[in-house]
Order: sequence, then C-alpha cells, then structure tokens
Amino acid sequence: MGGHGGGSCDAKMIAVCANDYVIYASHNQGNSVTDTSHFLRLREERKRLKLTQAAAGAIAEVTRETWSRYESGAQSPGMEVLKAFALAGADVQYVLIGVRSPVTSPDERLLVERFRISPAGLRDAALRVLLGEQSGDGSRHTFKEVGQYIHGSVNQTGLTLNVGGTKGKK
Repeated sequence: MGGHGGGSCDAKMIAVCANDYVIYASHNQGNSVTDTSHFLRLREERKRLKLTQAAAGAIAEVTRETWSRYESGAQSPGMEVLKAFALAGADVQYVLIGVRSPVTSPDERLLVERFRISPAGLRDAALRVLLGEQSGDGSRHTFKEVGQYIHGSVNQTGLTLNVGGTKGKK
C-alpha cells in the first residue's frame, strides 16, 4: 500500500487497511454499495486459504451465516473480523483495495523480518539457497584420506551412504 510503510502485513498495516476500510464504509453508510469487488475478493481469499465459510467464520468468531453475508455484500466485516482474517494468512490489503500485499503469510513475514536483521553474509547465503545456487566464493573443499567426496545436496531415493571404514575394526 503506497505511502503507508514497507507494505508488510504487520499490526500497523492491518490497522491502516482497516482504517481505510472504515472510512470507505462510513462514506457509503445508508447508500447501496455498487462496487462489490471487495466482497468478491473476500471470497477469493477464503478459497485461496482453502477455508469453508464456517471455518472462516470460526477464525473471525462469527457464524457461517454472518460470513456468508460478508461475501454476498449484505453486511460489511468489521475491523476485528478483518484483523483475525489477516492473522490467519489472508491478504486483507487485497480484499480492501484489490492490490496484493508483497508479504502475506506468517512464514513470509518471519522470513522477511529475519532477513532484514541478518548480517550481509547471511543474507547472501539465504538468497543463494533460495535461488538454488552454490556458494559464491567458488571455494573447493579438500580432504585427505577420503575415498569419495560429495559436494552439494544429496537427494536420491534408494541411496545409501556408509560413513566410516574398516580401519580399526577387528
């Protein structure tokens, strides 16, 4: 959401999204709302999270019938409902204004938070892992008295690695 900070869906961003929604709803009080796209996006987010109306209602502490009214546009969800939905992984910014938040899930928020506070070397290593790249320094490992050496990840069904040898066994 331009102008409101980093765009992450933290508590401050939820409050900003909810405040924007309250302002929108108060301007339309007593009038029929002709733009129902936010109600459709609410349904879309629920389905993206693979939730039934009953499950979404339980998260927001409302009945399935109330949730159904939110999705049909017969009733507008309040700030507490939107907050609970956001904390369950919904992109409330998208629901309200139709623009996806860059970070939505708790895992993504944690990843971004930890990435930002990490030293440069660790951020570089994390990016390389996520991009499937090898270490950036081009270093090679050398071992003495090793019969075989595997560099990189090993992920093969049926592969057995025996570590150690027969030295010292009687």
